[in-house]
Amino acid sequence: MGDSTEKDNKLLKRFEATELVLHWANAVPFVTLLCTGGLIIAYRFLHYNASLFNVLRTVHKTTGIIWPLALAGAFIFFGPRLNFRNLRQIFSLGVEDIKWMIIAFRSLYHPELQPPPAAKFNTGQKINSILVVVYAVLFPASGLVMWFYGTILISWYFHAALFFMAATSVGGHLYLSFLNPSTRVGLGGIFHGWVPDYYIVHHHSLTLPQTEQEETQKAHALGGSFMKIEIIILVLTFVLGFTGLKIFNAARRASLARGFDALIAPNDLSKAHQIKAIDKCDKCHALTGEIKDDKCLKCHNIIQQRKEGAIGYHGKNKGPCRKCHKEHPGLVGNIIKLDREKFDHNLADFKLEGKHREVKCDKCHRRWSNGQDQGFYIGIKHDVCTDCHKDPHRSELGDKCTTCHSVAGWKGKDLKFDHDRDSKFRLEGKHRTLKCVDCHQPRPKDAALATALFKNLRYDQCGDCHNKVPHKAEIPGDKCKTCHNMNSWKGKDVLFDHDRDSKYKLEGKHRTLKCTECHQPRPKGAALATALFKSLKFDKCDDCHKVNHKAEIPGEKCKTCHNMNSWKGKDLLFEHDRDSKFKLEGKHKSVKCVECHQPRPKGAALDTALFKSLKHELCRDCHKDPHRSELGDKCKSCHTMNGWKGKDLIFEHDRDSKYKLEGKHKNVKCVDCHQPRPKDAALATAQFKNLKHDNCKDCHKDPHRGALGASCTYCHNYLTWEKKKN
Repeated sequence: MGDSTEKDNKLLKRFEATELVLHWANAVPFVTLLCTGGLIIAYRFLHYNASLFNVLRTVHKTTGIIWPLALAGAFIFFGPRLNFRNLRQIFSLGVEDIKWMIIAFRSLYHPELQPPPAAKFNTGQKINSILVVVYAVLFPASGLVMWFYGTILISWYFHAALFFMAATSVGGHLYLSFLNPSTRVGLGGIFHGWVPDYYIVHHHSLTLPQTEQEETQKAHALGGSFMKIEIIILVLTFVLGFTGLKIFNAARRASLARGFDALIAPNDLSKAHQIKAIDKCDKCHALTGEIKDDKCLKCHNIIQQRKEGAIGYHGKNKGPCRKCHKEHPGLVGNIIKLDREKFDHNLADFKLEGKHREVKCDKCHRRWSNGQDQGFYIGIKHDVCTDCHKDPHRSELGDKCTTCHSVAGWKGKDLKFDHDRDSKFRLEGKHRTLKCVDCHQPRPKDAALATALFKNLRYDQCGDCHNKVPHKAEIPGDKCKTCHNMNSWKGKDVLFDHDRDSKYKLEGKHRTLKCTECHQPRPKGAALATALFKSLKFDKCDDCHKVNHKAEIPGEKCKTCHNMNSWKGKDLLFEHDRDSKFKLEGKHKSVKCVECHQPRPKGAALDTALFKSLKHELCRDCHKDPHRSELGDKCKSCHTMNGWKGKDLIFEHDRDSKYKLEGKHKNVKCVDCHQPRPKDAALATAQFKNLKHDNCKDCHKDPHRGALGASCTYCHNYLTWEKKKN
């Protein structure tokens, strides 16, 4: 018909509202599933964006749940009576439908054949609707099996076959709805329920009243070309459903070298299984879904050995391989997914004890392979500690780690090593308080203790460890124990006994001296050990002591005067009368040493004075001569050592002088004649030997003023100065 004819025709009601709801409750999810399913299949070959693929899978699964629920809800809650009536018509295939099919097949060769009159659904629509029902049942059923029992291979094949059937039937359905001229005019009916009357006359004339069915003859003149299209769609649906997979497989093998196995895979195999030995699904799967462990163990020989020997986790675990290993995770996925919280590592070949319990799984079960970080679990060497741990001892101690270390910890209180029990060097005294790093010094400094030497550390001599031995040059390193012990190397813990172990016994004051006073550290203030010991000179006193009279008294003569208790006072050995040429007599006995042996300078120590070379032959060698050399060196003529005046004076005027004392002269004081100079000075300053005494007037004042001459004795005598009595 032309456009004018279409415009003149009135509209007839084809679908009720409930039928429209049911149609779209089926159509929208179904088309969504076909589109997402097609893109998922395309991903197997094109490998576009992985995140988009994951979105497609989520949408596909979500829609797969919504579709049967929406369809069932629309069927039951929106006009169930009408829906059941339509369903009965769809499944009521009879003789007329067979005739329709025969004419439809014949129309492939005879386009002029007219379709037989049809009621609400012609045979092609019935078959399409039946397919929809089949899809609504089989798609969700196979999808659920794939979802929860993914190893059942036949469900994947079946689901893929349904996809190609549905893609063909839906494609044909859409063609008739949108493109075919004789059927597209009825498209509006599926949106609002109304279609042109000539569409009903041409395709569903039996739905018209009996009086109007005669008009259908005129409609038949349009021809039955739509039947040819529907039969082609029907044939393609089944052909692609059962043989299309093979055709597709061959085409893909020729172009992309991938086959049906890649088409149905839920995702790519893990990278480890991307090998030539696994080129088809049935290498691992059975159509029933069973994946026998024998197929896994055929390649995984190590696991087979472990199972046979009941070794480790695989040997003790009786479940199937697929219980733990879920394949098809994608190229970047991992099929070894364990519940770290629930996994019992004690069932493995290596029990987790001590510090191993705190270690994260990835610390041990991770390695780099082909530039990718991958987990691995089988074949980890753990026979010795160095299989996992770097040996900081640089193989010095061998593989005997457990001799010293435990799994509880490798240092501090968790260290099993007992120095006294496990080494050749027992820790005694101060050695017990030392830190390990004090002897076993890390390399480099500040590195971990384990980098130090242990087994090959030298310790035969003290100097092997205490390599900075200050007196090492004079005392051999193997002689340390002569003086020192391990409690301490100084103070009360020094073993050295000066009297027993040295050639110089400590006597007297030497016992109270500090060691540093003789053994002087170098430099001053340094440790005592820096001083000289064995090579210290001590043959003469002046080897240690500063002797100020060294120039006049040899150093080896010190003991003549001094002892070791003290070098002065009551401890002085020197006896003046015995040991010197000058005996101390009289007043000399009470004179202090410094009065004769005067220190130089004044106030200095006595030993700075002269001793041996002090002059003492004449009195004036020590004493100042008050007589001003008038009397010469004859001091002893008048004086004694008991005293130099008074009763101790041995001078006798009548005997020892030229002037006898007579009469009144006997009572005259010495100073009256021998007047000190100056007045009030000591008597000794007066004149004695050279005093004039020839005439009386040499001493006495002449009261006669020279009138009587110089002969005083004519009138006077010594008894009195009165006139003589005749």
